[in-house]
Amino acid sequence: PLTILENLPLIEGLEKTKATSKDITIQVASAQATEIDINISRELYRPVAAEGSILFFLVNQLCVMEHMYQYSLDSFLTFLDKAIERTEPVDDV
Repeated sequence: PLTILENLPLIEGLEKTKATSKDITIQVASAQATEIDINISRELYRPVAAEGSILFFLVNQLCVMEHMYQYSLDSFLTFLDKAIERTEPVDDV
């Protein structure tokens, strides 16, 4: 090829690169929208996580008051499961 405009493999490669770039731009926009949705969902569960951690550390510290109040992780999970079962479901989460 005498000029850059006559170099067909180069032009085809550039066109392919341009198409790939457009696809990547679309995927990045989709990933950003997904990230926003995930962050919103995470914030909805944050109060529940805070309550769960408070419950865990309170149950864990009961043994300081009385040594008979020593609970295993399985016991804590049982408490947590019962609390979840007693909670009324909500539609916004």
